[in-house]
Amino acid sequence: MKKSNFLLIAIALVVVSALVTFLIMKPEKKLPVPVEKKAPAIVWKAQSSYPAGLPQLYEPAARFAEKIEKLTGGQLVVKMSPGGAIVPSKKVFDAVSAGTLDMGCTWAGWWIGKFPASVLFGNSFPNGMQMREMLSWIYTGGGLELWNELYRGHGIIVLPPYGMLGSENFCWSRKPINSLADFKGLKFRTVGIWGKCLERLGARVVSLPGGEVYPSLERGVIDACEFATPAIDKKLGFQEICDYLKLPGIHEPCAPLETLVNEKSWQKLSDDLKFKVEMALRDACFEAINKTMREDAEAMEFFRKYPGLNISKLSPEMIDEIVKIGDEELDKYAKKDAMFAKVLKSQRDFRKLVEPYDDLVRLPYPYAK
Repeated sequence: MKKSNFLLIAIALVVVSALVTFLIMKPEKKLPVPVEKKAPAIVWKAQSSYPAGLPQLYEPAARFAEKIEKLTGGQLVVKMSPGGAIVPSKKVFDAVSAGTLDMGCTWAGWWIGKFPASVLFGNSFPNGMQMREMLSWIYTGGGLELWNELYRGHGIIVLPPYGMLGSENFCWSRKPINSLADFKGLKFRTVGIWGKCLERLGARVVSLPGGEVYPSLERGVIDACEFATPAIDKKLGFQEICDYLKLPGIHEPCAPLETLVNEKSWQKLSDDLKFKVEMALRDACFEAINKTMREDAEAMEFFRKYPGLNISKLSPEMIDEIVKIGDEELDKYAKKDAMFAKVLKSQRDFRKLVEPYDDLVRLPYPYAK
């Protein structure tokens, strides 16, 4: 081979080798990764019937709003407002029905004038259901289905309760109440069926919004009142102007807090979002139940030590007579309203099932040592 040919071959090999090395070492051109576009967030306008500073009533609604935003990764945002921020507190039902609000967090007993049976879901009547059996009836005894049936045709979906109050105080008074005869002539602030019962006992029932109860007691416009649970009543300061606190709250042993959603707003959600809304509500309610137990116990301990406050319990005889009067009033409503009768029968049938069992297994409080 000629020297010149050898040189050409050598050069060619070097060029090929360099070209191969370049191609091997050249970084691979990456194709752009497609960015998944997030669907725009759904924003709900919501309002409670209660002011932001009131424990146990507004807080669970606010906690639900926090939970659903986290649970959905921001796909559903619930802008929760306190009572009166968008519509008056007792107009929440109408606002959800009309679509002014997507969601309302309230209490069913407010609608007794429009839906008499709503008071049964508010559990505001003598000898109502205990907390555990009320929740069991709502979830497993057909309660939630009946609740939706009650409001059918008004563009509203009832979802599981966003919270649950424990037993209310029976009453705060400036005069002692040691027998049912002491109700005669007593100016008593309350609402609903319990008011009808008190009128039969001779009380002069006065209907007042929550914000007017304290000043009315202070000025002597009323002699006694019931409002809410120990923790809520402590926040309102009734112990400052009343010398007597009576227990137990037989007129409202517990109170499910009502969750209303506009039907069209609900239908726009995917099944996945609907499921997450219900889970967030259950979690908010579970959290509220546990907080309520501690808060009410702490409030009652505060009342027990409060100077000059006399705390006593209703006698068994007083309770029996109140229950008798309450049952008679419920039966009167049932004769006038078919839906009331249907819901009442469902609750009574459920109680006949679970209460004998509960009576057998319930242990007396041993108290801590």
